[in-house]
Amino acid sequence: MTDSWDPDIAALSLTDVEKNGLQVFRNYTSAFEKSAAERFVSESNRTDYDSSKLNGILSLIVVEDVRFLPVIACSFSDEQLEGMFKREIPSGVPGGRSSMLSGYGSLSRFSQRIQVAYAFNWIGTDILEELDRLRKIRNDTSHSWDINSVRGKLDLLIDGRMTKIEEQLGDGIRLPERFWERLPKEAIFRIRLIWVLGRCFYESHLYAAAIKLRLNPQLALYGEEKTNLLVCVAAKCLEATKEVISATQSNTAPNPATPASCAPV
Repeated sequence: MTDSWDPDIAALSLTDVEKNGLQVFRNYTSAFEKSAAERFVSESNRTDYDSSKLNGILSLIVVEDVRFLPVIACSFSDEQLEGMFKREIPSGVPGGRSSMLSGYGSLSRFSQRIQVAYAFNWIGTDILEELDRLRKIRNDTSHSWDINSVRGKLDLLIDGRMTKIEEQLGDGIRLPERFWERLPKEAIFRIRLIWVLGRCFYESHLYAAAIKLRLNPQLALYGEEKTNLLVCVAAKCLEATKEVISATQSNTAPNPATPASCAPV
């Protein structure tokens, strides 16, 4: 019977009967979570998601002046968080949902939306932390006329504060291994934004919904059963990444194609 215990359970100072009980409970819980996640994916795959704004932001990230990218990225992310709160906050909340999201409401500013989404775990904390860094650099750059100062702040963000997402992408199949070593800093920044905004778009549609159903969001959104939306968003981000790499290598402005919508399949 000892062969059927998980290593951490086997290492516990318990009787065999107690270990067997723990293992049965874990197996049952895992099977239940997997089944619930599969139902969640199936329901998601029957939904038609409008990805036109994702198409638009990815096209801008590829070609726009790098100094303007924090402002553009924050505007898009703010819109996605607002949409998430509109979907997930009950319409009968005292004072009205719209009053929370506009004017001087408790969720009217980008910073507030990031904080509340973080507090309630409605989007992955790593993405929200990236968005908060972008928000701070946006505030700095949008109020400065000094181009050198703006570039200096961007350099600090790229070099030390952002997650090195590109190092998780070069698998030698979809993208060349260690492709980032041949790219200038600005191109790497564009690629990081592409994937941060792609995840923001994806998770703003499904993460909070999974949490409200008491599901493990990592299993529901990124488990063995893939949502059509994840496949679609990943394909769009991959294509935009290739456009940045291609434009850098040829030193010409890319001409992004219009991606397909994320319709159910």
